[in-house]
Amino acid sequence: MKGYKDTIYKTVYQYNQIPIPAADMERLQEIARDCREVKNYVYDRYSSIRSLPKIYPGYTVQNEMTQSGLRERLGLPSVYFYLSIFDALGDIKSQWARTKSQVEKNIRNNENLTPGDRHYLRFVMKQSQCFEAVLLGGEPELSGVWEEGYSAVRAEVDTHRLDQYLRRQVRRQLSKPHTDAAEGFTASPKGYRYADHGIYLSMKESRQRLFIPLTDNNRYARQIYVRLYPEEGKVTLGVPVEVRQRHPAGYEGEIGLAMGLKCMFVTDQGRAYGEKYLEYQSALTDYVRERLPRHRRNAQNNPGTKKYNAGKARLERTLHDYVNAEITRMLETEKPKIIYLPKLPARSKAGYNRKVNATVNMWQKGFVKSRLVRKCWERSVELVEVFGKGISTQCSRCGADGVKEKGNDMFHCPACGLELPERQNTAGNVLKRGKSEKESS
Repeated sequence: MKGYKDTIYKTVYQYNQIPIPAADMERLQEIARDCREVKNYVYDRYSSIRSLPKIYPGYTVQNEMTQSGLRERLGLPSVYFYLSIFDALGDIKSQWARTKSQVEKNIRNNENLTPGDRHYLRFVMKQSQCFEAVLLGGEPELSGVWEEGYSAVRAEVDTHRLDQYLRRQVRRQLSKPHTDAAEGFTASPKGYRYADHGIYLSMKESRQRLFIPLTDNNRYARQIYVRLYPEEGKVTLGVPVEVRQRHPAGYEGEIGLAMGLKCMFVTDQGRAYGEKYLEYQSALTDYVRERLPRHRRNAQNNPGTKKYNAGKARLERTLHDYVNAEITRMLETEKPKIIYLPKLPARSKAGYNRKVNATVNMWQKGFVKSRLVRKCWERSVELVEVFGKGISTQCSRCGADGVKEKGNDMFHCPACGLELPERQNTAGNVLKRGKSEKESS
């Protein structure tokens, strides 16, 4: 990945110096619960298809929420009320992005669609006015090149059939966000001030601020997140700050990585990182497979849904913690200047059985890659993706086609006699291709 900035955003944390009294913690929790109610109100009112024109850029929602009377009923300060609105809008926009991504994937995989059908659907999804008009059953009002393009792509297709198909796809994929969590709230600089070796937070009572002594004297003027731990009488303040990238000493050389489900990474030298990844992934997959069917129906009122979501979130956190720790271990051990990684293929429809397919489909390779990108960025390590087709079947020594032996994960080259673990051979090819592409560019 090229084009690194000299600075990055990281979250730093501040902590309370002494336990917060139960009465004061209750006041903070009340703000958190009110912020949750505001978010769920926005989710319920603006997550539907008919609200799509209102959420970009969101000022219509802000004005309507101001007129709703909800802030007055809750008695919530505006510094918390409006941040909760835009936090919720961010979640809704993310849900729309996921929905469109899945619909685009379904369009790509639908064998009954002609190239012309796909071209029309992609045009509609790319042009926001077209997309909104089709979902709402109207005609888009376009001008200039967009009007000419729309006329061209719809000329030889059945627009009624395709519009109906697009609406069905969106309805199937779009879900309404909801949160039961009231673990904290976001505060803008107008909602707090630093003084007296601590921070004063705005309360619901008029002109009242709660003082929290802190363990440091650092002061910030940006949006913060106040996380509550009522059982321990603690809070943490999460502050996003822009910091210079680290340029650690000793990070030299180049390595190739093979990425997999059984083991996260194997280097071209055969060193493995994340050997237990499949155990953590399988635990999550088995939990979802065994428990999800019970909660698909009537999810909002099912008493087991909350327990299911909590269990799933716990397993995901454990998996993510393991991924982060192993990536850090790999970088601190290898100390590379450049990492070559093959471009990952899309998920295959084929598989071995339902359990294996479920594990592969839940393989969080996107999360693994995103964390690798982030941690490389923080250390100024260059991450380069290379063309991955046929990379596991070639010999990393001579380039001839080899054989992957079943049962022992070994690679054998009949041309030069090379025998290596399959993943190590793949990583060697990644390194060779990466260097070759870099030299030719």
